[in-house]
Amino acid sequence: MWTSAISGSLRIPASAAPSAPALAQALLGQTLEATIEALLPDGMLLRLADGKQLEAQGRLPFPEGTTLALKGLPLPQGAGVRLQVIRASPPPMAALLAPLARGEAAQLLARLQSPADQTPLGTLLRGLLQAGTAVAEQPEAWSSWMQEAMKGLADPATSPAEAAFHQLQAKEGTAWFELPLPWAQGAEPMRIWIERESEESGETEDPVHRVFLSVPFSALGEIRLGLEQRRAGLKVRLWMEDPGQAEAIREGLEAELASLGRPVDLRVLALPAGSPDLRALAGARPLQAMG
Repeated sequence: MWTSAISGSLRIPASAAPSAPALAQALLGQTLEATIEALLPDGMLLRLADGKQLEAQGRLPFPEGTTLALKGLPLPQGAGVRLQVIRASPPPMAALLAPLARGEAAQLLARLQSPADQTPLGTLLRGLLQAGTAVAEQPEAWSSWMQEAMKGLADPATSPAEAAFHQLQAKEGTAWFELPLPWAQGAEPMRIWIERESEESGETEDPVHRVFLSVPFSALGEIRLGLEQRRAGLKVRLWMEDPGQAEAIREGLEAELASLGRPVDLRVLALPAGSPDLRALAGARPLQAMG
């Protein structure tokens, strides 16, 4: 079954068009089906419905074997062709990996809204729903919900379909969560990717912890936050659709970060339109994701 996805796009630069340039031009304005044949260092190899192969640049949050519906659009100033993803159907996968590929927020929200649910997390959800949108402005409400929802997704009693996935990730030093926002029902979920590693240099060891968050806001659009903690300090990256909107909060944000008592490197960056969702970053090289 086709699953709807807004997952960015691929591109075929004019300088790297296929050996028959007419093929790339023939894609303009057309919708075509292609299968991801192989992942390349700077893109992917696609197999078209007629068996022809096509190399495209860019990344998508889908594995080899995924069937794509793509629409060919012109790049500005004749720079080539952009292939916009319209639909994607990943290949069959182990049920254990479903929370990463298909999300887990909607299923958790449905369970917690069941009248039969008497878990502490279900009680917390009902309290947040009764409080309304005002809780979204209270940091303690965000913190409580995030912590308890992540615990719930890792608890077999609360989330039997997702808990095994989170237990497996914990062994690998990573974590992926999709959390529903009680005060913004119907909106995209909050997405969180966590990873830790140790970089050895001689006899010293510098533990590295990274957290990436993606949160939708009605006024600001999607905001992504990347945090990287080392002994030397904290690296912070804030991606916004309109970076100029950060000026009103930047001073307070810098002051709060400075109160942590360690050097802070803060940068506010533009979030390009059509960027793949956080699942693509979860599979990318960490330092590349932080910029």
